[in-house]
Amino acid sequence: MQGKGELNKDFGLYIERDFYVQTALDSHRRLSLIGNNMAIKSANGYKTQVWYFDQKSLTIKSRSNDKSFDIKSSGSSRDMQVYTTSGKWW
Repeated sequence: MQGKGELNKDFGLYIERDFYVQTALDSHRRLSLIGNNMAIKSANGYKTQVWYFDQKSLTIKSRSNDKSFDIKSSGSSRDMQVYTTSGKWW
């Protein structure tokens, strides 16, 4: 098993290394949390914009609340949120 800071080659992400999800547009806005919902906002330096790859659950989690990326309505929606990590893949 790989450890913190190492590259998980299957997913292309570094284990537990902080990163931002940022637009390629000139505005460079970032994926942010508002409650448990995701929105694109201006960079602000808050933990609500910081994400990391969790090797144990193989999910992307928020540094602000340790919840994982989740597709609303059990995967039948186009909206994203963060939610307590489960073992289901949609």
